[in-house]
Amino acid sequence: MTRKILSYSALAAVFATTAQAQTVQRDWTPYEQTKQCMISENFFNPVTRRDGSTFWHIPDDSAATTILKWHISGDQFLNEVHFTRRERFATCFNGARECGLPINNDIAWELDQLDLPENGASTAYFKNPPPKSAVRYAMATVGDCFGAAGEGIYLDEVGLTEASLPVDICYRAGQTMFFSGERYRDEAPAMTDAQITKYGEWGALAYYLINQVQNKPDNPEVCGVAPVELMPSFMSFYDDNGYALLEDPEYIAAQEAEAKAAAKAAAEAKARENAYLRESKRKRLLARNDYERFGTLDGCQIAYSYIFSGINRDHFSFIVDPVPDSAISWALKFEQTQAAAQDCPAMPQELGDWMAKQDPKLFEAYGAEEEFRNTKPNVWNENDWKAFVERWMWRDQTFAENYAQGGNCQAAIWYSRNIAHDWNSFNQAELDFVGLARVFERWGAPDRALCAAIPPDVLPLARKTWERQYNQVMREKARQQAEWDEANRREAARRAEINAAYDELLNWKPPYRKQTEMRCYNVEETKYGTRQRCFQ
Repeated sequence: MTRKILSYSALAAVFATTAQAQTVQRDWTPYEQTKQCMISENFFNPVTRRDGSTFWHIPDDSAATTILKWHISGDQFLNEVHFTRRERFATCFNGARECGLPINNDIAWELDQLDLPENGASTAYFKNPPPKSAVRYAMATVGDCFGAAGEGIYLDEVGLTEASLPVDICYRAGQTMFFSGERYRDEAPAMTDAQITKYGEWGALAYYLINQVQNKPDNPEVCGVAPVELMPSFMSFYDDNGYALLEDPEYIAAQEAEAKAAAKAAAEAKARENAYLRESKRKRLLARNDYERFGTLDGCQIAYSYIFSGINRDHFSFIVDPVPDSAISWALKFEQTQAAAQDCPAMPQELGDWMAKQDPKLFEAYGAEEEFRNTKPNVWNENDWKAFVERWMWRDQTFAENYAQGGNCQAAIWYSRNIAHDWNSFNQAELDFVGLARVFERWGAPDRALCAAIPPDVLPLARKTWERQYNQVMREKARQQAEWDEANRREAARRAEINAAYDELLNWKPPYRKQTEMRCYNVEETKYGTRQRCFQ
């Protein structure tokens, strides 16, 4: 009881120093921020409660951003802060760390609980705004983000300064601090271990904020604020790595011109590639016979296929003119009659006129490509499998190669099945080959046939990852071989030791020791005394 009375007395003293009651600052707006604040309002994520109200969530759990959250949320702070953040923030009250806040074990204990007690010490304490000392502590990490609450506290007092350096420099420094100096250190400004530890929270926040581009649509180009102590190192990094050149107007203009030229060249190359692929597809379609084109489709199914292809036409489509509206209406009716197993509806004249413009030799049945890609063919020999592969890869520029251990084909197949997962970054050739390699694995088809159409696009990463995997396997084999050799050596040494011991036991003889002292025994008694005989 005595301890609680003392704690409440301490709280009363703190309340006296922050006399005004805190207002709820739910709508934290840009006017409270300056270029000396590291955190943009765009970094805050709006969270909607069940009752429809919202609050702002900062995706960072450092003590400094938690104090800023307290400043923003006002007396709703405890309702809006997550337990994991409260748990970390409790260390500011139990003496484990200095955050500009008073030591209070009651508050620390309550913050550490999954469910906060009603009307506890923490409830009363957080109805007030953060004390000036806590604001000062937080500003040393986040900068000037506290509006009027931070008046009278200057950046140089908390060890920060306004930094108009390229944001990439702060990102590199922050990345190194985020990983405690264990990674990316050679890619960042020079910093001592003591500096990395001292400014770790600033660095982690800088790395996290800059890295979360999706939460920062303003995407700042400069650091904002940085530790004063690190500025000489940052400036040296700026000079040594040619950042000044990136701000030179002539260099920027030259880079933009080069980018435009590269974009134009890429567009022209893409156009040539599309023309090549379109012609390749046309030749393949023309090479079919009538059964391969139309199969068992009736007139209505052929018309529906034309309409479907017309609606979904792309660079490689041979459909002439847009699909008439009446044809689309007819296709919807056709789907309904098909589902109900009814007769095909009458075709409008406009649909017939539009179909007459199409080249029947270039007809593509609806669903034929999907069926081809999802149905295992009835294939009996390697040549048929190769033909299947070439048809699958028809739209891509490819080359053929013999199947060999460690060759390009094996590397591409291994990469496609084990490493390739970034579908959004694949081009069409990579998508086609990766999908085909996995389909072959599922069907149990021969990998050798895949070598008939390898796209060059997959080779750079395929070779790199395959060689890394191969080297890793070889290193593992070498390690195992070294372990086996060492075990065999130890076994041989042990066996030799045992054999030597057996030999010693089997061939043991008592050692002969020459007597060095004279030994005598009595022979007889004479008038002269006892006669003895002696020997060695």
